[in-house]
Order: sequence, then structure tokens, then C-alpha cells
Amino acid sequence: MSSVISAYPMLNGQLLSRIRVALLKDYSFFYSRGDDEYELMPEELGAGSINHKLVDQTGSWDPDSDNLIVRRSLFFQNYGCLFGPGGIACRNSTIGIAVVWTSADSKQRGAIPIGELQNDDASKTINLEQCFTDAILRGMVEFSTVLYIKRAGTPDSDEGYLANTYGMLLGEIDKYQIQLDGSGSVFPIYEVNEPDQPLWYVRCDWTDPTYDLFSQTVAIYLNKAHKNFKYIDRGSTRTFDPQLLKEIIASALSTIIIKLKGEEGYWQSTIQGVNIQQGSVSEAVNYFVNTLEWDVSSPEVMAISIRKFLDEKDM
Repeated sequence: MSSVISAYPMLNGQLLSRIRVALLKDYSFFYSRGDDEYELMPEELGAGSINHKLVDQTGSWDPDSDNLIVRRSLFFQNYGCLFGPGGIACRNSTIGIAVVWTSADSKQRGAIPIGELQNDDASKTINLEQCFTDAILRGMVEFSTVLYIKRAGTPDSDEGYLANTYGMLLGEIDKYQIQLDGSGSVFPIYEVNEPDQPLWYVRCDWTDPTYDLFSQTVAIYLNKAHKNFKYIDRGSTRTFDPQLLKEIIASALSTIIIKLKGEEGYWQSTIQGVNIQQGSVSEAVNYFVNTLEWDVSSPEVMAISIRKFLDEKDM
């Protein structure tokens, strides 16, 4: 939890350990089409990191056109210590629990109330379930589970210094971040502002493609400073040209695969799926070739195969 200077007591590490919040089910993510629901797998970006990338094994989910369903379950075992002089709220107040979400790229944020606590110290299960419609969330999204004053109490003589106004933030339980990449999660797409650079470029920074993470070493950059960015800006309904964006993505994917094919020591392992790490560059390309059935036998055949795949997707 980040350090906060407050005029009233807030949730700290000592209190957090005393209330013993148990994780019944960690964050899980899904999307739906019609009556069917499909799970997205969160891939940890770095050991012990709170930052995750959502992976769709079918390669068909696109946060720009599909919804995102978020679920989680917490169990509060002993929260009476939050109330009274040694706690963070008056004895007869109500503490609310909410998940605050922030999506900087889409310039949106909000709060999802998921439960409340009162001074009865009974164990309680708190569930989060929220469906975000298409295009609400973009880029890096943070979920922060917080406590706040939901209903003010009547302070006793020894509680005058406690927070007691509706909406006052009492502290953060934990946070969780996900990286959403557009265009069907084929690979990370970022927007930059670089006046002297072209409209787009691709980055391939791997050292060992069988080990290095695809999500950390491969990316396409779309340059907002370029005069023609308006044609690939998905936020512009008037000038956006989805076919141009598909051509950029197709060219970038071809570049990535051609580069990997040129590294003879790794190509056979990539195609055969032998000795490659989960989430690596080689695993991603293996998925493109063996699961999505892209024909990479020659550059010209590969260009057609990738474009046929992208033509079936919405941008």
C-alpha cells in the first residue's frame, strides 16, 4: 500500500494482518458472446508482480469490441478491530468495501461497491462481479480494493479523531493491474508521441525467444504525433480506417516472424514447441503457426495468411 498522510487513522499493515482477509478466489477474467462465456488467463509479468497480461488462447478476444467480466472473492474473518478507538471508524458506523478501477488510456475511472462491514465481527464473504462493456477499458488498468465510510456513526467521547464523513477513504487492502492490448490481443500495441518518428514501428527486443516473454519484448508503437495518426486512432469515429490498422499489424507480425525465422538456432524449437517457456516469443509464434494455422512457408504466402486471419477480426 502506498504511503498516505492523513488527519485521521487509516488502514495500515498491522490492522490489515489483524482483520485476516483471506483470498477465496483471485481475480478471474472472462468475456461473453451470446450465451457463451470464455475465460481469459492472467499472465504474471515478472515474479511476484501485481501486473498481469490477459491471454486469450483462442486469439479472438478484443477489448475494443468485446466485453470484460471481472470476478473475485474475499473472506473477512475478523474485522471488529476496525471499529472504535483503536480502529479507523466509529463503533456504530458502516465501513464500505469497493473496488476502484482506473484506466488511464481511456481516461476513465470508477468505483464498484462490493460489500459493507459493521461492528458485529461476524465473518463475511465479499464477491466482486462486474461486466465492462467494449472499449471502456484500454491499456493498463488498475483495480484497488479499498475501505471507505459508507454510513457515518455517532462518535463516542473517545472517537472524535476518527473518520466519520460519507465517502472518506480509509485505506487500501490490495491492488491488481492488467494490461489490455487491442486488436485481439495478438500482441501489445502502444501509443507514443514522437514528432520525428514514422506513423508506426515494431520493436523486437528479445535475446532468447524461447525464454524471453512475448509481452515484454515485442510491441508495436502507433505514433500520435504523426500527421496521419487520425486514420489509425480507434477513438476517432470520423477518420479511423480499420483496414489501414490491419495492414500495419499484418506487416508488424510478418516482421516478427521473419526475424525469428532468421535465428536458425531457435526456429526449429519454436515450430516444434520443444524447450520453450510459457509466455515466450517462441510460444506465441508457435501458437500463430500451429493453432491459428498461419502459413509461414514464404514471406508472400505468410502475408496472405496473416491478412486472411485479420480480415475476420474487428478493429
